[in-house]
Amino acid sequence: MFHPRVKGTYYEMGHRYGTILYKHGFRVSELPSEKLDFGRESEKEVKRVFPEVLEEIKGFADACHTSYENLVAFILTIGAFKAEPMCSAFATFNGSDVVFGRNYDFYYSFKKYTESYLTCPKEGYWSTGHSDVFIGREDGVNEKGLAIAMTVVDEKIIKSGVNFILAVRCVLDKCGNVEESIKTLSNAHFSTTSNYLLADKDASMAVVEASPERVRVRRPEDGDSFIVCTNHFLHPEMLEMENQKERCWDSVPRYTTIYNSLKKHDGKIDIKTAQKILSNHSGYVCSHQKNIKLGTLWSVIATLKKLRILRVEAHPCRAKYRQDLRLNKAIQKRQRKLKQIMS
Repeated sequence: MFHPRVKGTYYEMGHRYGTILYKHGFRVSELPSEKLDFGRESEKEVKRVFPEVLEEIKGFADACHTSYENLVAFILTIGAFKAEPMCSAFATFNGSDVVFGRNYDFYYSFKKYTESYLTCPKEGYWSTGHSDVFIGREDGVNEKGLAIAMTVVDEKIIKSGVNFILAVRCVLDKCGNVEESIKTLSNAHFSTTSNYLLADKDASMAVVEASPERVRVRRPEDGDSFIVCTNHFLHPEMLEMENQKERCWDSVPRYTTIYNSLKKHDGKIDIKTAQKILSNHSGYVCSHQKNIKLGTLWSVIATLKKLRILRVEAHPCRAKYRQDLRLNKAIQKRQRKLKQIMS
């Protein structure tokens, strides 16, 4: 897993990281007209919802000596032309802190593209986020104590719009809590069908279930201090938006396993218990699908009141979680600079 640090204006962040990748041989292939057209239409919605990221795409395109139009299409068609990550996420309030957990499961061939970013926009919230595609994110935690993780749901329809990698990035950069995130996501028109699990340091949590035709919000069930999502919808008004015939076979077992584990503890778990949940094999939470060469590529656990981020860049059953202090150190460094300026 690469560990890039990007900071500055959006154009600067794109150009700096694009320069690094280009020097290491990264090239963007020319896309067919179908994807160029889809990207062109989707750009209109991104410009309405998250225009800043288009400047980052411009900077990246310039650094990689490719056209802006081609890179826009490359980014905005991700997930729209079939994606099959099989991921799990949860959040729970244990009485003193909010614990966020997430496994990202995908084909092993994508492991060489995985990245853990420290992102410090000049005008936006700073975050640690993870992805297997540059510019976008698939989960993360920002400086305000807001966590987000997406999970793909099999779609019935695809339309031009915002895809999941930019939706997650938008929330990390622009939202300070769950309610702001819900407002942002509910305002977007999506190209892809996904869940977005949200949690913040004040113990607010929700899952935004989103499709190109409808967006609904799911809260913790009555009496629960936790929420879970895998790769299917649960909101009654979203069931018809999912292609249930193509639902991944282990989505319900993973959901049930995580839900029952949290219910057993009444949501009051610590980091060690979160690690055990994410390492579970009997419920397929820790994925090892050798026949199709797919499994857990990374796993993240975070506490949100006292900001602490831990990550394992492999199957959580086989490797140790290590604390990532980059965001904490960046925030502390910024605070010291502000004190020097004011003194």
